[in-house]
Amino acid sequence: MASYAIIKTGGKQYRAQAGAQLTIEKIGGPRGSELIFDQVLLYADGTDVRVGAPVVAGVQVRGTVVEQTRDNKVLIHKYRRRKNSRKTIGHRQWITRVRIEGIEAS
Repeated sequence: MASYAIIKTGGKQYRAQAGAQLTIEKIGGPRGSELIFDQVLLYADGTDVRVGAPVVAGVQVRGTVVEQTRDNKVLIHKYRRRKNSRKTIGHRQWITRVRIEGIEAS
């Protein structure tokens, strides 16, 4: 079984594995720039499982920015009964697609 890590970024947790592509909250940086995630909550490599309290020391995840884009549109409907009041608005969240290059553990 390949090694993997649970990382925290943008207030959310993601399972990172070498070669995987993640869609995360926007992080600044042009396409091709390298990112280092140092908030690793769990690291697993076969039978070696390390759980952080709150983070695992000596483990970091390297990734590369694939693209900066916007997610699909989410429609929000507001309706007030008997008031003849209807409103539809949309929202597109900025996202960053990251390819995980590897997990470095000491």
